[in-house]
Amino acid sequence: MAKSKTTKAKKLTAKELEEVKNLQNQINTVVLNIGNQELIKNQLASRHTELQAEWKDMTISLEEKYGSVNISLEDGSITEVEEKEEETALA
Repeated sequence: MAKSKTTKAKKLTAKELEEVKNLQNQINTVVLNIGNQELIKNQLASRHTELQAEWKDMTISLEEKYGSVNISLEDGSITEVEEKEEETALA
């Protein structure tokens, strides 16, 4: 019969294993955070699109009611749009 050799499995030291696990956890956390940020970015982009649509609807409604005017965001006062401004906006 041939002699069987038993070889001892090589292992990292406890300190090395802990360092590897720690780095892997940090990498996983960063990757997870990148994914979360992309999700948030997409949600914000969608919300921005929704708000632009709401803005367009409101401006159409206000133009139907008041015509083409400038509205002060300070106090809500309305002033007529000068012809020059209208021509520039149409160009």
